[in-house]
Amino acid sequence: MLVPLLAVAAFFLVRGGDDSAAKATAAERAFAAAWSRGDDARAGTLTDDPAAAKALKANRAGLDGAKVSVKPGPLTVKDDRATGRLRVTWQVPAIGAYSYTSTVTLIKAKDEWVVHYSPRTIHPRLTAATRLGTDSSRGSRADILDRDGKPLVQERAVVRVGLQHDKVTDVAASASALGKALDIDAKALAKAVRGAGPKQFVEAQTLRKADYQDKQAQLDEIPGVLAVEGTAPLAPTRTFGRALLGGVGPATAEQVKASGGKIAPGKQVGQWGLEKAFDDRLAGAPARRILIRTTDSGAPVRTLEKLPGKAPKALRTTLSTRAQTAAEQALSEQKAEAAMVVVQPSTGDLLAVANRPEDSTFDRALAGAYAPGSTLKVITTAALLRDGFDPASSVACPKTLVVDGKTFKNFEGEESGAATFAGDFAISCNTAFVSLASRLPAAALGTVAKDYGLGRTYDLPLGTARSHVPPGTDKVSRAAAMIGQDKITATPLAMAGVAAAVQDGRWRRPRLVSSDPSTAGPALPQSELATLRSLMRQVVTSGTGTALASVPGEVAGKTGTAEFGGADPPETHAWFIAYRGDLALAVLVEKGRSGGSVAAPLAARFFSAYGA
Repeated sequence: MLVPLLAVAAFFLVRGGDDSAAKATAAERAFAAAWSRGDDARAGTLTDDPAAAKALKANRAGLDGAKVSVKPGPLTVKDDRATGRLRVTWQVPAIGAYSYTSTVTLIKAKDEWVVHYSPRTIHPRLTAATRLGTDSSRGSRADILDRDGKPLVQERAVVRVGLQHDKVTDVAASASALGKALDIDAKALAKAVRGAGPKQFVEAQTLRKADYQDKQAQLDEIPGVLAVEGTAPLAPTRTFGRALLGGVGPATAEQVKASGGKIAPGKQVGQWGLEKAFDDRLAGAPARRILIRTTDSGAPVRTLEKLPGKAPKALRTTLSTRAQTAAEQALSEQKAEAAMVVVQPSTGDLLAVANRPEDSTFDRALAGAYAPGSTLKVITTAALLRDGFDPASSVACPKTLVVDGKTFKNFEGEESGAATFAGDFAISCNTAFVSLASRLPAAALGTVAKDYGLGRTYDLPLGTARSHVPPGTDKVSRAAAMIGQDKITATPLAMAGVAAAVQDGRWRRPRLVSSDPSTAGPALPQSELATLRSLMRQVVTSGTGTALASVPGEVAGKTGTAEFGGADPPETHAWFIAYRGDLALAVLVEKGRSGGSVAAPLAARFFSAYGA
C-alpha cells in the first residue's frame, strides 16, 4: 500500500485543502513553461514584478544564451500563498548541463495566482544586485609547425578595423567608405551596424599590422572608424599556404548549432584547412566556470561550477618552410587558378602546397581533379614497357591520326615522320602514343597507374579528390587514355606522387602530419625506372620542358596540356611534373595554354627560389 499512500499525500500537497490550489499549480506551470521556451517576456508577465522579465533575460545572456529546462514540483498551499520548488537545468554552451533546485512562491490577488518574483527563483544564491555568468581562462591558440618544429602559424600582431555605432553619424556613408578601403561588402557592414547595440563595435576586417599601417591614413578619415590592436594566429604572409593551413574566425550560427552546445557564439574557431581539421587540438579547451557576477560591473562574486580545461597542443606538419616559401614565390605573379605541390620522394612527405588565387580557400592542389593530359604518358610508357615494348623503337609522329572516325592531333601541330620513341616522348607527340593503343589491354593503364599512386586513397586530414584511371570502353576512349584524356582524372598531389615514384623507385603514401605512419607501394622494376628517368631528363634537355634546362642540378620532368570542355577548339589546362634530388613536384595552371609554355616556367622558378 506504500505507492497509493504516497500518491494520496502528493495529491493533498498540491491541493492544499483548497480548490484554488489547482489555479496556483497552473500558474506555476505556465511560468515554468514560458521560462523554459525562452519567452522571458511572457514569464515576466506571470509574476508580480515588472523587473522579472529583464532579470530572466540578463541571467540567460550571462550564461551565453543557454537554453533552460524548468520542471515545477508540487506546491504547498496555505490561504493566499503557495510555495514549491523548481528543478532548473541550463544547457550552457561550451560547458554543458548545470542543474540546481530553486524555490518558488506564488500569491493570490483578486482570485488570480501569480509568481512572487525573487532573484532566488532564478537561483537560490542570487540577490537583486547579482546575476549568473560564465568565465573562461582560454589561452593563446597553439601553433602549426613545420617539419623542423618552427612555427608556420603563430600569434601575430593584427588590427581589427570596424565602426563604433555611437560614433557614426551617417551609417551608409561610413560603411561605403570603409567598404572601398578594405574591399568588403559595404551593404552587409551597414546592416550589421544598424542592428548593433548603441555603443557596439562592429568589426569589418582584421588586418595584419603592416597592412593596417599602409591604409591607416585613409581609414582615419572615415567617421566612426575604430582600430583595435590584438593578435591572431597567422602564417608569415597572407598567401603563405593559405588554403592548406586555414584560417580562424568567429563561429558562424551554423557552427554553433552543429556543435551541440560545445561552441559558444563568438568563439574563435578554425574555418578551413588545418585550422579547422585540428581545431580541438589547436584551441584546446579552456577552464570554464559558472559564477555569480554583480549586475552593475559584472565583477565575479562566487564560483558555482568549475569545468577543468585542456591545454592547446601544437600541430607538427611535414611541411618545409624553405619549400613552401619557394612555391609561393614561384606562383607570386600568377593570377589564374593554379596549384603547386612539392613532395619528398624518399618519404612521401608533403613539403609545400601552394594555391592561387591568393584569396581562395579552395585547395585545388589536393582536391582539384583534372585530366592529366600528357603527364600521364609516364604511366603509358611504363605500361608499354611491361607489355614488352622496346623503347629504342621508332614510332612515327604524324600531324594527325584517325581512330575509328575520331581525329587526334598534336597540340602544336608537330610532326616527325621517322621519330624515335624517346623523341616522341620528349616533344610529347600525341599521335605516336595513340598509335600504340592497340598494344595494351583495356585495364593495363589502370593497373600500372596504381603502382604509381593513381587510383589509391589518401588518409590525409584534409579533403582530397581521388584520381581515376578507368579502362577504355572502345577504341576511341582507349586511344584518348594513352594521352591522359577520356575519363582519366588526377589531382596535382597525385601527379607529384608519380614523379616522386619515378625518382625514388616506389610510390609512398602522402603524409601531412609528422606523426602519421609511413607506408609505401611495391618496388618498381629497375629497367622500367631507368627508361623513364632517361626519357624525363630528355624532356628538360631537348623537349617541351627546356624552360628548366638552365636550372642547377639534374632536373627531369614531363609536360602536359589537357583538353577540357566543349569549345572548338577545346580549352586546355597546363601541367608540369618534375623531380630533382629528393624533391618532386606538380604544377597545374587552369586554362593555361600549354605545359611547356605556362607550367614548366613556374617549376623552374620554384627550383631557382629553393636553391641547390
